Amino acid sequence: MEEKKQSPVELIWKGALFGIANIIPGVSGGTLAVITGVYDQFMEAIGHFIKHWKFLLFYAIGAGIGIVGGSFTLETLFEKWPAPTLFCFMGFILGGLPILWKRSTLSFKENKSWIIGFLLSFALVVLMRFLLDPAESEPMREINLTAAIAIFLSGAAAASAMVVPGISGSFLLLLFGMYTTYVTAITEMNFVIIVVAGLGIVTGLLVTARVITFFLERFHKGTYGVILGLVLGSVIALWPGIPAGLQILASVLTFAGGLIGGYLLGDK
Repeated sequence: MEEKKQSPVELIWKGALFGIANIIPGVSGGTLAVITGVYDQFMEAIGHFIKHWKFLLFYAIGAGIGIVGGSFTLETLFEKWPAPTLFCFMGFILGGLPILWKRSTLSFKENKSWIIGFLLSFALVVLMRFLLDPAESEPMREINLTAAIAIFLSGAAAASAMVVPGISGSFLLLLFGMYTTYVTAITEMNFVIIVVAGLGIVTGLLVTARVITFFLERFHKGTYGVILGLVLGSVIALWPGIPAGLQILASVLTFAGGLIGGYLLGDK
């Protein structure tokens, strides 16, 4: 797999985008990794972390900054400006699509499996968004064996979703009733829960990365066809409806800003 050299600063800010995306229900960190051009490397690095420890170190630093910083700021944004915030991410994802298209496109006439994979992955994300209705739950602050198992397994499942473009790890946490537990643990610095969750996340990442790397190495363009469907589906899933009042103008501006930012920051 071809590897592009990237500076530590570049990896940190790309990791920060990955981290921010992963704490927003409906937004996929994997999508941001694809758009910023580190997805293949990220999967390879997770599967062979000793060989690629420098990449993972700086990317993880950025992800940590994004997760911690985002946990304290995004709650306010979603409370006061929910639609403009989502439109910004929709614009960013759409702005990165030209790069994704170059990586994924095959002739529709030449490869019917590409079409099937694209359509199925697109439908999967849209159906998850509109058919499943996750509910909020009270956060866990004290841990016992049952809680530890639940936190570990939900972390492993969410981590798998984190690195699959278009599938939101935060959305899965909501489905499992664990989203508020994770966010509260971060904001309150509950290290016991953070450690258990971290172990689950690492386990999920390692297993999923091995699977995805297998397909990327053997069916690169076809795999990116599936990824394209997942990413496009995530844009539909993020749609918050038509905002009212000042939120309309703000949504237009944030969407335009996200669109430009996604295109400029996308890996060329």
